[in-house]
Amino acid sequence: MIRSLCILLLTACSWAQASSASGMEKVAIRRAKSIMVSSLDRSLPDVNLEFFLKNEGGGALIQWKVSDCGKPPANPATDHGDDSPVCVQARFAIKDGNAVTVLVSVGKFKAGPAGVPKILQVSITNMNRIIRSFDHLGDLPMELHRPGPKPTRDLPFPVDAPS
Repeated sequence: MIRSLCILLLTACSWAQASSASGMEKVAIRRAKSIMVSSLDRSLPDVNLEFFLKNEGGGALIQWKVSDCGKPPANPATDHGDDSPVCVQARFAIKDGNAVTVLVSVGKFKAGPAGVPKILQVSITNMNRIIRSFDHLGDLPMELHRPGPKPTRDLPFPVDAPS
């Protein structure tokens, strides 16, 4: 009976931890979706990030994921409980086969979603896995509508070149 009670308590504790992590992720994603893009880039209109990305992506399904902003694993000897930054990654594929990724910081893992959100990365990956990264979210519309590289073709021989 005691063993069953211990198992029940351990299960409840692990469930509570998983639900709080899930709750934090939902809050971070909700915050990222609601960020006004004009606050990230003054050249952009006063719409939220979710609307902006759906509009630029032609209504493509956006996958939202929480990450740690690429911070390397903590070193216990030098890291004295520093709070890791929380990022939200928005990723979607567009009809030409390219994939767009936007990474935005929204707060800290321990402190929660707080502070000024910041764009850390905007990139387009083509079908050949070639990545074009740029600094400003305002560059995304132009980059999405930029024609892709044309296939190489044989150039004619110069007139004075031997055949």
